[in-house]
Amino acid sequence: MKDTAITKKVKDIEGWVIEHRRDFHLHPELSLQEFRTTGIIKEELKKMGIEAVDLGETGVMGIIRGKGEGKVVALRGDMDALPVTEDTGFSFTSSNPGVMHACGHDAHTSMMLGAARILSEMREEFNGTVKLIFQAAEEMAVGAKAAIESGVMDNPKVDAIVGMHIFSDYPVGTVVVQEGPFMASCDSFELEILGNSCHGSAPWQGNDANMCAVAVIQALQTIVSRKNDVRVPLVLNVGTIEAGERFNVTSGKAVMTGTTRTFSEEVRRKVPAWMENIINGICAAYECTGKLDYHFLCPAVDNDKSVAEKVKLAAAAVLGEENVIRTEMVMGSEDFSEYQQFAPGMMVLLGTGNKEKDCVYPIHSNHFKIDEDALSNGVAVYVQSALELLK
Repeated sequence: MKDTAITKKVKDIEGWVIEHRRDFHLHPELSLQEFRTTGIIKEELKKMGIEAVDLGETGVMGIIRGKGEGKVVALRGDMDALPVTEDTGFSFTSSNPGVMHACGHDAHTSMMLGAARILSEMREEFNGTVKLIFQAAEEMAVGAKAAIESGVMDNPKVDAIVGMHIFSDYPVGTVVVQEGPFMASCDSFELEILGNSCHGSAPWQGNDANMCAVAVIQALQTIVSRKNDVRVPLVLNVGTIEAGERFNVTSGKAVMTGTTRTFSEEVRRKVPAWMENIINGICAAYECTGKLDYHFLCPAVDNDKSVAEKVKLAAAAVLGEENVIRTEMVMGSEDFSEYQQFAPGMMVLLGTGNKEKDCVYPIHSNHFKIDEDALSNGVAVYVQSALELLK
């Protein structure tokens, strides 16, 4: 991190940010259950003299008003944990059995608090308004929509929004900032196939749902290889299968769940119909019936060029131009994309990887760790980005 007026302020509160991160990590809460986390955030915002607005039962928005009228910039951090049993060996390992901050939202929340503290102290130095969105339920892909319905993008209307996600794929000290399609959409589906069960010794007397399900799973992959333009990335994954009742009974029912990912909204909207055609045709051949329930969850993250340019300047100012990097598009998803439907936005990836500190595990791993040196970097990028976008 470079030596600037902003980074000096960040260094002064580094221990405070780490302390909050470890507390959140020790007390993780699942989506829509972030009551303790929300309470702590509201308490801290109150201490800073920041107006706090509830976003439903969990989630909160802080509003910092500058010395005069100007642009409105939003910063967003999510705060929910995952149903993962932690295996890190930390002294602050999760005290909530089966729940873990395995995606780094504890870091996001604490970095946002750090940004809030610094920006609140600087409110007489800028014009405009900064909204700090502490979002619930990102892991369920419903939190951003709920926050938007609560009015976070209006009154006053947001001109630009910046989100951040930590990634151990990139070394600590680096940050990924780039324009264009960046993270894939995320949709889900449930598929129920119904046949007729019979004795396993006489399969001709029934219609085997399992055999039909196997054929459907294999055929669905032809959507990726034959229906979709291969120049447009598409993933179709069947993640779970529940079928059958007993070893000597042919299956009368098979239930599958899965997800689809793409960067193209056009392709995204075509997928359900492509799936229906295959499912109906194969089910007819096996004399079974199929029912598809398809759920559109969140669109792709598409980073705005003008916002990206300003965030690049901001990141370079605090971390150095050589540490602002580019990467391949990410097939993972982020409901930050919902905010981008209402204002130009930028999702930043913050490097937290460090082999010497065993910070090498991917997000959602029960071994997931971050190099806490990255927290100051994230706070600095948040603050500098807000100031740059307010100009």
